[in-house]
Amino acid sequence: MNTTIKLKGSGGPGRGQGRKKGFKAIQAEKMREELIDRVGKEFVPIVSAQIEAAKGMYIEKEDKIIYKKEPDLKAGEYLLNQSVGKPKETVEMKGVKKLLIDF
Repeated sequence: MNTTIKLKGSGGPGRGQGRKKGFKAIQAEKMREELIDRVGKEFVPIVSAQIEAAKGMYIEKEDKIIYKKEPDLKAGEYLLNQSVGKPKETVEMKGVKKLLIDF
């Protein structure tokens, strides 16, 4: 006796599974491609502007630095993270005695 049971929404790989390529997904992909192309063309000026923002705008008068625009710490942090790598962050967990991760 052969019985076939179809489960609704069983998931898994197969024909018709996964996210459908609707209009919004296609439109978003096109916009992403245009953005990548434009950033690629303007890469040097963008990086220069980020560096200038990180340094701030200042003038030197009589051995003093007078800022017209203060340095942007977030821009500096971003540039350092991109060039040197993001530092490791410490996560403090309380109340956890034992943690077992099995791969």
